[in-house]
Amino acid sequence: MKKDLKFILFFGFILVSYSAFSQGNSSDMSGETVSQTNDRVDELKSRPLNGFFGMTFSNSVPQGIYMNNIGNAGPGLGLYGGWRFDPFPVTLGVEADLHFFHSSERTYKYLLSNGWTYARDTLHTSSYNVPITVFARFEPNILHYVFPYIEGVGGINMMSTSATYNSYWGVEDNKDEFNVNFIYGVGAGIMFKLADFVQLPNKNTRFLLDLSFRYMFGTISDYYTVKENQDASVSFTKFQSETEQIMFNAGFVVHF
Repeated sequence: MKKDLKFILFFGFILVSYSAFSQGNSSDMSGETVSQTNDRVDELKSRPLNGFFGMTFSNSVPQGIYMNNIGNAGPGLGLYGGWRFDPFPVTLGVEADLHFFHSSERTYKYLLSNGWTYARDTLHTSSYNVPITVFARFEPNILHYVFPYIEGVGGINMMSTSATYNSYWGVEDNKDEFNVNFIYGVGAGIMFKLADFVQLPNKNTRFLLDLSFRYMFGTISDYYTVKENQDASVSFTKFQSETEQIMFNAGFVVHF
């Protein structure tokens, strides 16, 4: 018991001595004081960060005759990245989105000749767009916390409508309609800093919430809708018009 008590007292003495030594020097392992370390962290947080990469939850809302023909909005996801010329308020980037305007699956069951086994065929139909754009932004940095921006956007929009029939017997049949048109527009948004991830001695990564919208014009193009029929056939309806749309985006971006 006495040996245990001596060991505890000795171990406590070592911890107290080490703590007192550390506080007496007011320094970290690099020899900097706490104040100097805090100053270094603040300096890293204010340094320009040029690269960025983000992911966004996106919703494409067709406008005018395009909406009349399509009939609904297209939710989806997007990835984007590029280069910030901080401290100059100019940003260049590229973005790729995927918007689903229609997706459904129907199962057709029928009785086989054995009298009790049901075969199942599956018909899957879908319609989606993949806009790939480049953008240029005017993006001021307000106290390293708020980053409003306006942007010009241009690129291509790949529009696909398809139907796939999978039979019980392992046979698959596909019917697809595909087209590409040019899109361009303007947008605006704002980013709010959520956190800084400082890695001493000389690295910082900034994590932000990104909210934006874009009004996109599209050249006149053919596009399609698809409908399943009761007899398991499909009907493609062809339209031709301009393809204006508003895109609403909410996501997260990393400055590094």
